[in-house]
Amino acid sequence: MGDFKSEEATLYRYRFGAAEFDEARFELKVGGLVVELERRPLEVLSLLLRHSGEVVTKEELLDTVWQGRITVENVLANAIAKLRKGLGETLSGQIRTQARIGYRFTGQVERVAAGRALVNRLDLAAGQPVPGRSHFTLKEQLSGTRGSEVWLARHDKTGELRVYKFSPDGARLASLKREATLARVLRESLGERDDIARVIDWNFETPPFFLECAYGGENLLAWSQGEGRLAAMTQAERLELALQAIDVVAAAHEAGVLHKDLKPANFLVAPRRAGGWQVRITDFGAGGLVELGRLEDLGITPMGMTIEEGGSGSSSLGTPLYIAPEIMAGQAPSARCDVYALGVMLYQILAGDMKKPLATGWEADIADPLLREDIAEATQGDPLRRIASAGELAGRLRALAVRGDARSRAQALAAEAEAARAELERVKTRRPWVAATFAALMIGFGASVWLYAQAAGARATAEMQAARAEATGRFLRDLLVNADPYRPGGAGDVTVRAALDKAVADIDGRFANDPSTEASIQQTAGEIYSSLAVYDAAAERKGRAADLFAGLYGADDVRTLTARYLQAEALANASKLAEAGEVLDDADARAAPLIEGHPKLAFAAAQTRGRYYLVQANMEASAPFLEAAVGLLPVAMPGDAEAGYRLKMDLSQIYSRVGRHADAVDLLAGLQDPSHAEAGVSAATRARATMFLGASLFYAGKYTEAEPVLQDAIRQLTDVFGAESAQVVEAQGALANLYATSGNWEPAMPLVADVREKMCALHGEGHLTCLMTMGNEAVFQWFLGDAEGAIKNLVPVVETFRAQLGPESPAVHVMAYYLAMAKLDMGAPGEAMALAGTLDAARLAAGSPGDGWAERVEGLKGMAMIRLGDCAAGRAMLAPAVADMKAGDMQPWILEDYETALDAAPCGG
Repeated sequence: MGDFKSEEATLYRYRFGAAEFDEARFELKVGGLVVELERRPLEVLSLLLRHSGEVVTKEELLDTVWQGRITVENVLANAIAKLRKGLGETLSGQIRTQARIGYRFTGQVERVAAGRALVNRLDLAAGQPVPGRSHFTLKEQLSGTRGSEVWLARHDKTGELRVYKFSPDGARLASLKREATLARVLRESLGERDDIARVIDWNFETPPFFLECAYGGENLLAWSQGEGRLAAMTQAERLELALQAIDVVAAAHEAGVLHKDLKPANFLVAPRRAGGWQVRITDFGAGGLVELGRLEDLGITPMGMTIEEGGSGSSSLGTPLYIAPEIMAGQAPSARCDVYALGVMLYQILAGDMKKPLATGWEADIADPLLREDIAEATQGDPLRRIASAGELAGRLRALAVRGDARSRAQALAAEAEAARAELERVKTRRPWVAATFAALMIGFGASVWLYAQAAGARATAEMQAARAEATGRFLRDLLVNADPYRPGGAGDVTVRAALDKAVADIDGRFANDPSTEASIQQTAGEIYSSLAVYDAAAERKGRAADLFAGLYGADDVRTLTARYLQAEALANASKLAEAGEVLDDADARAAPLIEGHPKLAFAAAQTRGRYYLVQANMEASAPFLEAAVGLLPVAMPGDAEAGYRLKMDLSQIYSRVGRHADAVDLLAGLQDPSHAEAGVSAATRARATMFLGASLFYAGKYTEAEPVLQDAIRQLTDVFGAESAQVVEAQGALANLYATSGNWEPAMPLVADVREKMCALHGEGHLTCLMTMGNEAVFQWFLGDAEGAIKNLVPVVETFRAQLGPESPAVHVMAYYLAMAKLDMGAPGEAMALAGTLDAARLAAGSPGDGWAERVEGLKGMAMIRLGDCAAGRAMLAPAVADMKAGDMQPWILEDYETALDAAPCGG
């Protein structure tokens, strides 16, 4: 068979504003989210982008996209309307209508080539139908060897992409059958997983034989080199990518499947709708089963596998760079062989170069000593000394932060304990000298007694310090054991939360004789729980610390009161507002006589009261307390950069909510300066400040500027807290609100629903954060026409907010407004009018920054009156409200309901 080179036209990836259109995938994304559109509107977009700046006539569009076969009236206008809706309010204006002629794309467009053709060794060519699959057309050859070829194909009608692995004469037929068999084993054992490339069907009857698979993305090697993706990633992003690959291999091992040819080409990478990258494993053609009896258990015919093969599966050795040494020596493969390959790839991913060999001196590329240990133990030449499974490797990497922190603290404690022991030895050596002096020199009796007392006191202090260091060290060692699956008592799937839960379980008993140390550790544990957004546990630990301080020093001591303020803040964060208020009021009463002489106590009192109101969205009450706390920073916390930074973040939220947008943006922009990192402000806090900056830009109406800032915040927060953390979910919620406010409701809806689900799972159904996300989802439901679903969510939210936050809370007013609008849509104007009567425009603006709330409330009342039968009076209220909204450039999707109601009023003029 002769070679064939594809002649198909170059396909491009276009970028314009926040959008990206990939001709190779035929996929449109806006703000990183895939926009679900029919094929025809996307074909129109493709043609307009190819002729950006030029007018494309209606005739050209109809002839090219529909081939002149028009089945529906206004088909082109409908396609343009759908396309504009998919692009959203900001970008839709770039498609300009040229009256009676056609359309023109006017935006700035960046264009890059999306791929190239490979040499073809079969009688296959781009543009041909797939043999035996006439509805799929071959699009691009992905790879080829002497005995097989891999092609990408597209469905002629739906545009669905599939991958076909061909064997022309059966040379690789056994490998294809083996892959089909193992795909069934994995599906039966693990269910459908998004991290395993899906095998859909196969043809093993007539040549060319093939395996039909869902398209899973570019292979890891090609993906890593495209647009410098891997090189541009942070270390945390690279680690997350590696963990995806390791996790799916671990799952395969649990199902009894070995891959045996792990390498970058056998992992696929594709973008996720919500942002980030999805890794998938593929090509089990060289794989095998640990036990062939597994096939019988699952009722699967052993295609491509023989009893003699057993765990070996095939005679293929794999790719040399990733082959474990024992395989080269002729030993049977095992899970540790896959671990070896994963260790090599872990190094390459972290080093940012998928072609880099694991050669002498590789350690210089990996800065983290724990990661160097993990790579070294995963690639041990002796399999018995190697990490035993992919699951163990994944657990080790996930515990990296805890392991590192625990190691640092353990080293510091060891040094402290060593210093204490040295002091103790020094005191012990002095005791004989003191006693001898006392006996020999009676004249120095007084001085000798004083020296002895000092020596005995120093010894007691040293012994206490040593004992405290030892007890604290035991606690931290337990935390390390719980987090490290390779230490006795550790667990492979441990999280920071789980490790902390286990470590704090016996604090009371362990430090029963040392309440001072227990108080300090309880407070530290509470701070860690707060950073993980586990507020109930944080409140419990901080409350216990405050009780211990009260027992040690009394209820009115400064140390006790400072601890009480920390407890009150944790209770407020846990939505236990009544209890928080009681603790806070009592602390304020006790602290009043002490405030003047203790700036740190004054700072704690002001900050806690400000944050207590902030949690309740009572910005007017919160602002003076937080501003007072900022004023106290220089004298109360002169060396604590972190405390001052966080306080300014809190203050920025208030400025945004009370309409001081410029102040909020300026304050947060200043917090982005690199000097804060140099001053010791943590990466976690700086990431949250980036999120607040994005939110403030959003509140200020600067949507184009806000979007990239929020996306960057999500990346930073993911690096620090993990993709499923409350902090990341909060930022995703802000991004969803941005998309919605830009009019891009449909792609934002799945994101906001995901945010609600995760927040409620993290905090519980009754937590204010969960209820707020439930309310946000309800607003989305209403805008998308599901008034009934919106009411179902909004009623419990409004009732709970009123009970917990009080009827004057801005959050109550915002949710009550949307509940009233939904009630109108469901034919309950009386209930809508009753709700409208409770609304206050100023509180609405504080809860949802933006202009026009007075007009919106007035218009709501007018619509309700019209539907109640008083048309003239209702129209008299609605008409000027609509006029004012138009004059104020109200967003069209907000204005639409009011205009529609005005036009439909039976007493219309």
